[in-house]
This record gives sequence, structure tokens and C-alpha cells, in this order.
Amino acid sequence: MVVPMQSHSSVAEMVQAYAEQAIAIAREFKAELDYSENSLMEVETILAQLAREMPASKPSSDDLSEMCKMWGSYFGEVVRRRFGGEWSIETYPGKQFATLTLNVSDNKLFPSLKIHRRLSEGDGDNVWTFYKMVRSRLEAKLGTKIQ
Repeated sequence: MVVPMQSHSSVAEMVQAYAEQAIAIAREFKAELDYSENSLMEVETILAQLAREMPASKPSSDDLSEMCKMWGSYFGEVVRRRFGGEWSIETYPGKQFATLTLNVSDNKLFPSLKIHRRLSEGDGDNVWTFYKMVRSRLEAKLGTKIQ
């Protein structure tokens, strides 16, 4: 069960709290997350298991939303720690809802929505594959190779 976050003084502080919650919950899956790129392979494994279990566990929409914020915050923090960027809450383009947004060098990522797609749409929305695409684009844009 995901516990809703308390109020925070900034979006970045809230994201950090969600990411730390993801790290704690990952231990229940025998995974150690350390904000490395490779830890996203562990996240993908966890998300695959959660996606398989969701039809039986029937999480409420609030629980699903919290799950997406938590895993999305961790995913976004891995990206931010590699490439920089700033967290905000913005209206998703063309829609009428606000979501966590990571702005990296004029690129916008919506990690919570990516996690939601992974959980609801399946393996085709693999977060490790998505991360490699994001990394490739950011390295090309920033002209850097991050090891």
C-alpha cells in the first residue's frame, strides 16, 4: 500500500520524498535502488510484477496515482541526477490535468505518466527502453556522454 505524501515546501522536496519511498518499497521486492542508470532495470522488473498483479489487486485510482508518482519520481530523479533539470508541476499538453514535470534542457519529461502507461499498457512501455531513448536524446542535445 502506498501512503500519500504529506505537504512539502517545494516540488523538488516532494519528488525526493516519493523517490525515497520507492527505494524503501523496492526492498520488499529484494531490489536495492541507488539512483544509478542500471537501477532502472530493477524498477522495470518491479513494474512488470506490479502490472501482472494489478488485475487481481485492483488498486484504487488514488493508490494507482500515488504509485505512479512514487516510481515516476524515482525514474525522474535518475534522469535529473545524470543530466540536470528542474522539477515542476505543469498542465500536460492538450489535457486538463497537472502532473509532475521534469524540465531538462528545454525537454519536458512526464515520469508519472510514463509509469502509468507502463502499468496499464504493458511491456511495450518498458521504462528501461524509454530511459535509453531519453539518454540518447539528452546526450545528443547536451553533447555529453554520461558514464
